[in-house]
Amino acid sequence: MSWQEYSVFLLESIGIYNRDLMMHYYRKIKKFMIWHKNKYGIEIKDIPDTAECKLENQKKAISWRRIARAIEKNDFYLRRLSFAQTKNDDRELMELIHKWDNLLNKKTKTDDKLLQKIIQEQCG
Repeated sequence: MSWQEYSVFLLESIGIYNRDLMMHYYRKIKKFMIWHKNKYGIEIKDIPDTAECKLENQKKAISWRRIARAIEKNDFYLRRLSFAQTKNDDRELMELIHKWDNLLNKKTKTDDKLLQKIIQEQCG
């Protein structure tokens, strides 16, 4: 399986249980791709499966592996793709927490310390 196929698989898997969360990731990833297209002329079909690890870790290269890893890590704000936390994202997160309490609650496993903090504040 390629990293592109794996990224799509992860999004579709999330969508089985929580379409709203899948669409959140989809919108952010789409913005990421559009930005790279406008800035560097990289079309979606030209996104490499992998890039040099050092460049990916420094957030200087686009790749399907970088996208998949962000989804794997449950990176809600997609900071691994160079996004910042926004008020709209916070609002959307609160809506998701209240709507999908059975899937997004204080037991949610994530490496994202900011997301953990917000979930703990909201879920007690």
